[in-house]
Amino acid sequence: MHQNGQPFDDLLAETIRSLSALENQEDPARDQLRGSGQAADGQVSVLVGPDGRLAELNLNPRVMRMASEDLAREILTAVNAALDDLRAGIPGLDPAAVLDPKKLTESLEDVHADVTRRLDEFASGIELAVRRLEER
Repeated sequence: MHQNGQPFDDLLAETIRSLSALENQEDPARDQLRGSGQAADGQVSVLVGPDGRLAELNLNPRVMRMASEDLAREILTAVNAALDDLRAGIPGLDPAAVLDPKKLTESLEDVHADVTRRLDEFASGIELAVRRLEER
C-alpha cells in the first residue's frame, strides 16, 4: 500500500468515474422501451416512455361526459397500467434492486472523501509516532 492508502483511493476514484460514465451512457434498447395502458373500455389510453414520463394521453371524446372524479380515476388507472407494462418490459427487473447510478455515484463520492480524509489522518498519526520513536 502506498502512502495515504493511494491504491484504494485510486480504485474508488476509478469506480466513481465508471459509474458516472454509466449514468451518462445512452442505451438504444432503453430508448425503445415503452409502456401502454388503457381504461374505460379503451376510451382512455396512455403511453409512457423509458424514463417513466407520460408520452401520450388519448381521450375518446365520449369520456368528456364523465364526472371529473370518474375521469380522473380512469386516467390514473390507465397510467398505472402503462407503468406496470413498462416495468414488465424490463428483463430481470426487481423493483427492490433497481439502482440509481447518480445516487450511487454521489454516495461513493461521499465515501471516497471520508476514506481519503481518514487515511490522511491515519498516515499523519503513523508519521508522528515514527518521528517520536526516532527522537528517543
